Amino acid sequence: MKNIVTKILLILGVFCFTEVSLRAQDGGSEATIADEDKSKVQFNGLGRTLMNQTSIEGDVLQADTNTIRRLTDGEFLLDLAINATPNKTSEVQGIVRLRNEFGGFFGAGISIEVRELWARGIIADFIKYRVGDMDIAVSPYTLFSPDQEGFVNQPAIFQPLTDVINYEQFYTDDNTRRLQGGKIDFGLNFGSILEDMDVSSFIARIRGTDFFTTPNRLIAGGEVDFSTVELNDSLGMKADFGLNLVHTFDDLQSGNAVTGIRNTVITVDYDLTIMDKEDIALNLAGESGHSNIAMAERITNSDGNEENIMLSEEDDTFLDVGLTFKLKKQNLTLSASYIDIGPDFFSTGAQSKRVEFGSNKTFFNRIGTDRELRQTSIFDLSRDRAIYTFRTSDQLMAYDPRFSNTLPYGDATPNREGLKFGVHYGTDDDKIAAQVNGAFLSEIRGQGTFELKDFTLIKAAADINIHKIANWKNKIRATLGVQLESTERGGGEFEEVDLSSTLLDFGLEVELFSKFDVLLGAKLFSSEGRDFVPVLENFNDVRDFPAPLIADDQETLLGLGIKYEFKKDIYMTLQFNSFDSELGPDNPNNYQFQQIFVLYNMKF
Repeated sequence: MKNIVTKILLILGVFCFTEVSLRAQDGGSEATIADEDKSKVQFNGLGRTLMNQTSIEGDVLQADTNTIRRLTDGEFLLDLAINATPNKTSEVQGIVRLRNEFGGFFGAGISIEVRELWARGIIADFIKYRVGDMDIAVSPYTLFSPDQEGFVNQPAIFQPLTDVINYEQFYTDDNTRRLQGGKIDFGLNFGSILEDMDVSSFIARIRGTDFFTTPNRLIAGGEVDFSTVELNDSLGMKADFGLNLVHTFDDLQSGNAVTGIRNTVITVDYDLTIMDKEDIALNLAGESGHSNIAMAERITNSDGNEENIMLSEEDDTFLDVGLTFKLKKQNLTLSASYIDIGPDFFSTGAQSKRVEFGSNKTFFNRIGTDRELRQTSIFDLSRDRAIYTFRTSDQLMAYDPRFSNTLPYGDATPNREGLKFGVHYGTDDDKIAAQVNGAFLSEIRGQGTFELKDFTLIKAAADINIHKIANWKNKIRATLGVQLESTERGGGEFEEVDLSSTLLDFGLEVELFSKFDVLLGAKLFSSEGRDFVPVLENFNDVRDFPAPLIADDQETLLGLGIKYEFKKDIYMTLQFNSFDSELGPDNPNNYQFQQIFVLYNMKF
C-alpha cells in the first residue's frame, strides 16, 4: 500500500510541475459566499409541526391487556440557521434547534441544541476549505450512503414523512454521508491532453472516545479526478478517470482501549466517452479496487515504546464495469454492467446501512401477550425515523431479506457476481417517464455450504402526467412502481432456499384548484418462502445460522389526504393512513394500524 501511495504522489508531482492554471473547487455548502466585499448576515431555516394519532387492533390483541390501543404524539420544531459572510472569501453557518414535544407546556419537554455548525472559505483564490459539519460522497465503494429498503417509486402521499426522515438523518439525493471534520478542494487546468484535475481531501471523526474502552474513530481520504480534452473531434471521444482513497481507523492513543479497526479502500474509477454525437452517445464506465480490514492491538515493546500490531487481517478486491448507450432525441438510456465483489471486500464508509433493523420502533415496538418485538414493516420504513441512522458500522449490519436480499448493502454488497442492467426513458417534465432496473447475481462463496444462492431483482417505475396527455390545466399525476425479487439455492433440506417478495407502489395526485391537491396512495408488500440469514463476526465471517427465516407475509399500506401549498416549500397536509399486516391465514399475530396526522412544514 505504501508503494502505491508513493507512486501516486510522484505522478501528481510531475503534473504539478507542468504548465497549469489554478482554480478553486466548490465546497458544497447550501449557502453562497458573498460576492461583495462586505459583511452580510442572513437568517433562514425550517419550521415543522407534526401531530399524529396511531391506533392498533387485530388478532394480536385478543388476549393482550398490556398494549395501549392508541398513541398520540407530535412535535413543534424550529431550526434557525444563521449565515454570516464577513467578507467575500469566508462564510460561517450555524443551526440552532428549538423543539417542544406535543403536550409540553411552560417549558416542559423543550430542548435546545446546535444541529449544524460549519465554516468555509477560499485561500488565495485557489484552495477552498470547510470545517465542521459537511456532507461527503466519494464513490459507491468507498464513502457512500446506499438507499434504504421499501421504496420503488414513493407515492406523493407518503413523501412528506419520508422527507422528514431524510432531513433528520441528513440524507441527500447524492447519497452523501454527514461527517464532522475538515475538507479542502482545489483544481488545476492543463494546457494539453489533460484538461483539468480536481483534488478533494477530508478528515473527520465519526465516533468519540469514552476515555476507557472506546477509542476515537476517524475517517480520512479523498479523490483526485482527471478530465481529458476531446481525443477525437469527430466522435467526441474523451475520458474522465480518478483515484479514490478512504481510510477508517481507531486512534488507540485516546482512552485506555488497546484494540481497534483499520479499514482502507482504494479504487480507480473511469468514464470513457467512446462516442458523443448529436443523436447518440456511448460510454464505458466502471470502478475497481481493493480493500483491507484489520484489527490492530496496541502493545508495549521491549524498549518501552508503544506500537500497533495486526491481530487479524482480510483483503479482497472488486470489479464493476459497464456500457451506457443514449438515444438523445428519444430520451432513452440503456445500460449494462458486470460486477464481481469479493466475499471479503469490506468498506465501512460504503456498506453501512441507513436502517437499523434491531432498533426500537416509535409505534408499538412490542405487542401481544408475550410482548414480542414487532418485525419491521413497510409502515415503519415509510415514516419511523427511530429505525434510521447516518452512523457507520464496523461490521456488516443486520438486514431483512424480505425487503432486500440481492443488494442489501447497495452496490458495495460483498460476495456477489453477475449482471446488472437499466433502461431509462423520459424526464419528469415529459408526459411519461419510466425506468426499469435489474440484476441477475449469484454468490461467489457459499455460506455454510458449497451451494450458492442465485438472486434476481427487477425494479420498474413510471410517472404519468395525465394532465399533459389530456392537455388540462390542473395537474393530475399518477405514479407506479414494482419490485420483484427472488432468492434460490439448491441442496439438501438444510441448504435449500426459496424466497420471493413483491413490492407495489401506486400514487395519485389530483389538483382540485391552484395549490390544493387530493392525494391517494398504496404500498402493497408480500413475501413468501424461506432463507437462512447468517450471524456474522470479524467483519464478514459467518459465525452461525439461527433457525431459518420463514416468510408468509402480506402488508398493505393505504393513504388518503389533502395538501395545500401556501408557496414553494411551505405546505400543510392532513392524512389518514391504514396499515394491515397478515402473517399467514388465522395467524394470532395479525394486526392493523390506523393513523391520522397533520404536518405543517415551512422552509424559509
